[in-house]
Amino acid sequence: MSDLPQPGQPRADIPIELLRFGYTLLRRLADGSTAEVFEVRHNASGRRLAVKVSRDDIPEAPAVVSRMETEWNVGRGLRHPHLVSILDGGHFSDGRAWLAMELLRGRDLFDELEEIISLPPVRAIHIMRQVCEALAVLHRRGAVHRDVKPENIFLTADGRFVDHVKLIDLGILALPADDPERAHEPTGLFIMGTPLYLAPEQAVGEPPDPRTDLYAVGGVLYHLIAGRPPFPHDEPTRVVAAHVNEAPPRIDGLIADLPRTLVALIHNCLEKRREDRPGSAEAVIAALDRAIRELAGSFAQGATARQAPLPEVPGPGHTGDWRLFAENLEHLVANIWQPSPPPQVLRAGGLLKRARAELDAAQAEADRRREAADDAARIRIANRESLQRRLRRLKQGLMRMESRSNEAAGALDQAVSAVARADDKYGRVLAALRMVAGRTVADTSLPMLEHHRRRVDAVLEEREGLLEALADAREDEREAAEALAELRAQRADLQRDIAELELEEQEDGVRFEQRAALAADRLRSAARAFERAALRLMLKYAGALKRGPADADEEE
Repeated sequence: MSDLPQPGQPRADIPIELLRFGYTLLRRLADGSTAEVFEVRHNASGRRLAVKVSRDDIPEAPAVVSRMETEWNVGRGLRHPHLVSILDGGHFSDGRAWLAMELLRGRDLFDELEEIISLPPVRAIHIMRQVCEALAVLHRRGAVHRDVKPENIFLTADGRFVDHVKLIDLGILALPADDPERAHEPTGLFIMGTPLYLAPEQAVGEPPDPRTDLYAVGGVLYHLIAGRPPFPHDEPTRVVAAHVNEAPPRIDGLIADLPRTLVALIHNCLEKRREDRPGSAEAVIAALDRAIRELAGSFAQGATARQAPLPEVPGPGHTGDWRLFAENLEHLVANIWQPSPPPQVLRAGGLLKRARAELDAAQAEADRRREAADDAARIRIANRESLQRRLRRLKQGLMRMESRSNEAAGALDQAVSAVARADDKYGRVLAALRMVAGRTVADTSLPMLEHHRRRVDAVLEEREGLLEALADAREDEREAAEALAELRAQRADLQRDIAELELEEQEDGVRFEQRAALAADRLRSAARAFERAALRLMLKYAGALKRGPADADEEE
């Protein structure tokens, strides 16, 4: 993607353009303020996808194209469970940008909140932990989302996992190398970002960084648990002013019995100075995991054999909930059986500890592979952004040089015509002189001869000046043609470099992403083994309580 729409271009027909790229348009899904979204079929594979096409009937159309180009650069090749996959992209013949991405089924978190108002802390932690995993990838790739909000947190309904999160709408991503050509200014006709979760630095027009996203994470987490955003004013300007000047009400004053770590994390994320917030998305994830452990401790406190509570079994894919479930069981076992549980329960606990260690090791390997893929992608993104910025500047220079070359060619034509007119004039003046020159001196009027001779001198002097102007025009035309040829050669070189980068991405990028995907698959297998071990402990715990001490030595 490198061409921006030019004024006066004929509007391309969307179905025909998509067909040219191998897609059949099926139906319109949404019509937004900056882009239209369609459901399409990929003709080669038959897969259903969503295609976003930038609008060209808005004043900021070039800025939207630039932002979608950044979205394509950051997302191309990326395969992450909590980021919508961007599979293809380019430009229509009229300069509009398009992106093909996975088609999601489900609904966004905003619709969920509209229906149920607030979420239990465990569910809120589960959702926002996934959001932070997605943000960690973007931040490692050098990007900032800038619009984390419930509308952009999509809860997919793929039949496998409950509350499986996809962070969507990367359309206002910021990069460290933001420049005016990309129109990624933090402010403008409107503030980039949603006022309800807007970081103070965004409100005052300062450049965003990863901690800008973490402020929004704190705001959304506050909303999920409290059932209201930190500053629930109806007037957007009041909301923005509050983010800059006011401290949000303490969430533990609104909702009782929250883990202290969770309360501290939320308010830490909502600090006015970004330096006072958590340093990274990974730090937020670690705090959320600590909050889960605190919830486990509060669940098991005071449990006895007579009460014999049984934790609710989580749904598939909720690794954080399964950790909480397992820790609740371990706390119950430790509290109910003193000094030691029955042998079968003890053995099941040992299996669970080993499964947890294997899960932790798989998580560390998956994190390492994911970070390696993101670090490599960050370099490719920076290189591609740099080449594309150079290509845009070069194209602007080419347009100016083509204009100059045309002007030089026009000036040369005028100079040639002026010399030709001088030659014609010289011929006419010379003809007049010949007419007054008689056959003999006696027949010739010397005054008239002198008059026409002076006219010849004047015309020839004028022609000399025109010849000098013609020489200058030829030199200008030559210089402009050479400069234009040089710029065209540079453009060809840059386009070749971009093509080589694309090839490198297909080779190295795919390899890194495949390694990350394999590690993620192993992590899911380790998570299933951990879930199995936790269920085994639950069975042994319940069985020992039901059968009593007489069966304490039952064999596995």
